[in-house]
Amino acid sequence: MANKKSIQSIPQEEELSAEDYAIIAAALSALGDFFFFLSLVKAKESTQAETNKKTK
Repeated sequence: MANKKSIQSIPQEEELSAEDYAIIAAALSALGDFFFFLSLVKAKESTQAETNKKTK
């Protein structure tokens, strides 16, 4: 069995602060905006490809 001294020396994990949650939320929002941008670029490419097929 582990002795009590080694169990007590394990540091307690701290909870995330409001600032930490705000940073995580901002990062996720930026990531979402980036993927939204990529989807717009892909949609534009698809539309242009279809338009070029119809005109030929």
